[in-house]
Amino acid sequence: MRKTEKYITILILTLSTWSVIMMATTRFQGSQSNRILLVELGSDAAALNQAVQAEGNTDREGVAHNVAVLMRHARLDFIFIVLYWATVLGLGYLAGCLGKPFFAAWSAVFISVAAVADILENTAILSAMRERVITDALAVDIAEYSQWKWAFFFLACGFLGLAMALNRHVSEMRRMAGRAFLAAGVVGIIGISRYRVSLTFTITMINVGVLLFSIGLLLTLWKLYQSMKELDELHPAAETRVHA
Repeated sequence: MRKTEKYITILILTLSTWSVIMMATTRFQGSQSNRILLVELGSDAAALNQAVQAEGNTDREGVAHNVAVLMRHARLDFIFIVLYWATVLGLGYLAGCLGKPFFAAWSAVFISVAAVADILENTAILSAMRERVITDALAVDIAEYSQWKWAFFFLACGFLGLAMALNRHVSEMRRMAGRAFLAAGVVGIIGISRYRVSLTFTITMINVGVLLFSIGLLLTLWKLYQSMKELDELHPAAETRVHA
């Protein structure tokens, strides 16, 4: 169990570090917000062109810069996919060992489907950005993969949250983390289910869901740190009794 907790701690820290790197290297020109989600969920050429727009329709250098940034982000995202997939799998495995294997197993299935959809989404984004003219068909391909990715990602969050929050044999901190994951899943699913009604609402809910997922990771990281610290304190005490 201690090795598993160390493994998960390293994964969460690596995932967090890689997220910071991705944000630091994703600098767009122009005032458009939520460009990545607009590319992912904008199901027509107009949305994709809006996502890469810079200071104006005539700013070709700015558009070229934004396209290059999107392509770099998509390439970096392949590593991010492996990291979040492994992190959720590790958390699910730990939750299963602690007493809720059913929910943990489903979270593993859902996050695996989400990761595959995410890979296909990034491949579609790279293909679209290489084209001189962005068409509705390219945008639809990206949006289809993105919908599946977000739906299964938040399902994985929800089931991971259930595996942790419903386990009365673990600490309150673990259950709090579970509630954060569960809330992330619920908020995200509500958002993606309204995708056809209001893209703005969906983007907002996805952002809130990701924030709640991050809070769950931070709570988990704090609990893992406390657990390993307690074990380190107990281990020397046990060795002292043996030598005595």
